[in-house]
Amino acid sequence: EKDDKCDSIDDCGDGSDEEPTLCSTAVSCAGRGRYQCENGRCVSMDVVCNGVDNCGDASDENNHTLCHSMAPLSHCEFMCDNKRCVRDALVCNYVDDCGDNSDELGCHYNEFCPPFNPLANLSVGGCEHFCKNLTKSYVCSCFTGYTIYPFNRKQCVDLDECALGLHKCSHICTNLNGTFSCSCQAGFTLVDGTSGVCRADDPNASVLFSNGEEIRAYEVASKREVDVISQEKHIEALDFDPTMEMVFWVDSKERKIKRSYMVNARGGKVKVGFAQELNLKGNSKPTSVSVDWVSHNLYWTETDQSGTKPRGRVMVAKQDGRYRRSLIDSGLDQPTSIAVDPVLGHMFWADAGAVPKIETAWMDGSKRRPLVLDKVRHPTGLAVDFAHDHVLYWADTKLNVIEVIRQDGSNRNVILRGESLHHPLSLDVFENHLYYTTRETGELVKHDKFGRGIPVSISKNLFNPTGVKVYHHERYNTSVDDPCRSVICSHLCLIVPGGHRCSCPDNAVPRLGGETYCDAASEAELPLPQICPCQNGGVCRESSSSSSVALVCDCPPQVLGDQCETYAVSAHAGGAGNMAVLVIPIVILLVLLAAGAVYVFIRKRPFGKPVLGLTNSHSVSFRQGTNVEFGSPTFSNNGPGVEPLDVEYSLADISSKNRDFSNPMYDALDGQGGIYEVPSELPKGGKGAAAVAIEPASAVLAPSSVIQRSSPQIHVRHRDLDPVTSDSGK
Repeated sequence: EKDDKCDSIDDCGDGSDEEPTLCSTAVSCAGRGRYQCENGRCVSMDVVCNGVDNCGDASDENNHTLCHSMAPLSHCEFMCDNKRCVRDALVCNYVDDCGDNSDELGCHYNEFCPPFNPLANLSVGGCEHFCKNLTKSYVCSCFTGYTIYPFNRKQCVDLDECALGLHKCSHICTNLNGTFSCSCQAGFTLVDGTSGVCRADDPNASVLFSNGEEIRAYEVASKREVDVISQEKHIEALDFDPTMEMVFWVDSKERKIKRSYMVNARGGKVKVGFAQELNLKGNSKPTSVSVDWVSHNLYWTETDQSGTKPRGRVMVAKQDGRYRRSLIDSGLDQPTSIAVDPVLGHMFWADAGAVPKIETAWMDGSKRRPLVLDKVRHPTGLAVDFAHDHVLYWADTKLNVIEVIRQDGSNRNVILRGESLHHPLSLDVFENHLYYTTRETGELVKHDKFGRGIPVSISKNLFNPTGVKVYHHERYNTSVDDPCRSVICSHLCLIVPGGHRCSCPDNAVPRLGGETYCDAASEAELPLPQICPCQNGGVCRESSSSSSVALVCDCPPQVLGDQCETYAVSAHAGGAGNMAVLVIPIVILLVLLAAGAVYVFIRKRPFGKPVLGLTNSHSVSFRQGTNVEFGSPTFSNNGPGVEPLDVEYSLADISSKNRDFSNPMYDALDGQGGIYEVPSELPKGGKGAAAVAIEPASAVLAPSSVIQRSSPQIHVRHRDLDPVTSDSGK
């Protein structure tokens, strides 16, 4: 059946009806009851919003517009104001089973719903909206968006979902009578009227995350990763300043805090980060960092382990490391995270020591108070949602939970819980998403910040993931006025609610009876980080010269240029280019092999075999004349005279003579009795019984041709072989 194709059900039994090539087109999802996934796959609407990733990219479960319209659970016996379902047996039992006490608000004990009385202007049994009998009592309840009035348990009043955190607005919630509406901050747009999801108008967001010795950026729009910082020791935490386009991080192994320009900063000049160390003048180990992007101060936590017991501190300084000051130095054992809110003037830190807790204070260290004290063991990963009422998120690594709370301590809610979190270490929030890293599985995960849908892993197999921050120019409200801009503070100017406060570095005190001027030396401002122009995976290093310190690029293999801008061999070249690279070495090798074979053949060939008409130094040469010469011309000038022509040379044994003479030519004659001279002019038409002269294989006839004819009748006298030792010249 056509309707059985691409319905995420294996109807064929071999999966052929669900092949990606068949189900990844718009045509395959044109039928009724089909859903087109973001990755192009097609699934049946029956499996959408069922809590299972049928698409492969979780888009069938994280479409909050579609999943928001799903009908509520029909088997819910009692719906709490916070949308939690409880059984009727738990209603009116004097126990807050809902968590917001709404299951005890409308209770009338030892009574049952009275009969309908139209004169009382109550619709059902004396209750304004609903009346429901229980075992020994009855309870009044209200329509969605309303709740029981505390001072009249039969009356319903509007439920303020925005104040109670019962909404799903990504940014701004506006309460209405019986309902609410959602809107977005500047630079964002509401996706629809039901899900409350706000999306940035500029989709170019990057998720910065640290992984051991490096910082990488996951580009959300392109879904690719780029290098930001590399070759560090152990990066523990990170943050950034959007106005300065700088990234700050803690290297816990080196016990230092460093900074760098972000990739594509300074109008695109920065291609990759280059670390600059801040001179913080301390020996303690920094554990976390947070940036005040309004007044450009730097906050961090550190642990001093020089004593018998670790001692934690909350510190502040200028962004370049000048004028270090301790803000919190007591009642703190093991600080794990810090977050600042310069818009409201508050800061927050987490302590995982002997008494785990989350605390808050003004950004000058005053007005300290606890925020979370119970149900917490190892809090970390503090993050402020600036777009959504400045609520504070955190993760508990040991309890496997992610929670949220308002800055006044109200509306504490669990967002995610369970072993599926894999012990979260750090988190950040942007749009409607939470981004967090996991210790157990080494992943960077994305999930809805209200806990809807299912998690999506966007980066896996991380070696040692720790900090995470979402980098976007609309992440922070950079239009906030700086209260320190128009005031004079000699050293530090710290933001507090409604204003600012001047402060002095450690071991310095105010002078002249106020806090504007400090009894401390002024320090020169640290130069800005250097711009690294290296591309295509290149990294910068310092090259000292006589005049200055410049940056040079160390390029990866196959990349050339001063800025690593050119690939030596393009990885995307066509087949012809790859073939040429392969063929040229093979041709050269074959030519060398051929030349070697020719050389060996010429040098090692058997005696007497001519090659290309060339003579050999050991051959016998026949030429015009009356003498025969054997071998190379080694005859002495005073040798005996020339033998007469009518002498027959005997091949008998000459070992008795004091001569060492041998010539392969004798072997070539096969003992035919001798060698005769070829006359320069042969008689024409001569006939006789003499044998035909056959040219030996190694002889070369030069300069005139030799015509093979019967030799003339010559009387020969026998004599032992005794060649002459000098050329007669005949």
